[in-house]
Amino acid sequence: MDSHIVVVFLAFLALCQAYPNGTLIPVSVCTTMTPNAAAPPNGHGTGPQSLNTSPYTVTVEGTMYWPGQYVKVSITGSTYFEGFMIQARANNETASIGRWMEAPETVVNTNCMSLVHSSNAKQTNITLMWMPPATNVGTVKFLATLVKSQATFWVGNEGSQTLTYNATVAPTMAATSPADMMTTKGPIGGGNVCVMSNMLLLSILLKFGMEIAGLF
Repeated sequence: MDSHIVVVFLAFLALCQAYPNGTLIPVSVCTTMTPNAAAPPNGHGTGPQSLNTSPYTVTVEGTMYWPGQYVKVSITGSTYFEGFMIQARANNETASIGRWMEAPETVVNTNCMSLVHSSNAKQTNITLMWMPPATNVGTVKFLATLVKSQATFWVGNEGSQTLTYNATVAPTMAATSPADMMTTKGPIGGGNVCVMSNMLLLSILLKFGMEIAGLF
């Protein structure tokens, strides 16, 4: 078997493991929201960057939340991010609350009840929808971890403002569904490139193995 093919295959495999699907984030990091600092490919190999150097902004629309009314939260950056984790928390609490609607390139991590990346697609702007609990949980704040690369990420990016509970009837929103309000902008690369590349390389390896075995 050609040694060059083995090297390329392992390189692609390591790249994909460096940016795992967010559903793989374990319970152990739900509170800290800090990526694994273990050596690659199982971790990031380093700690977070200083928060005051973060190129990302988490913008929360409005100042209040109502039962049954979605809240729009946007993540924007002056540079791309390849992974993220966002939570809504009652002030001074560490558990994630409410429910997130999945947007393109995102998925709900059921371990942490957080919204996370579903691929390593590069993005610079994503709009998300959060549904608050049905009861008053006090002041709500938003926290996000943003990952630019394996060794470059920021933990604790706070939302632009907190939300307070309003027990009155929510204001009528112009016939716009939550899905219509959600947009994802700035994709730079396809999120399934690792899966496709590894499948191709595996097929090449399989073919070489068959040739060696005299099957072709």
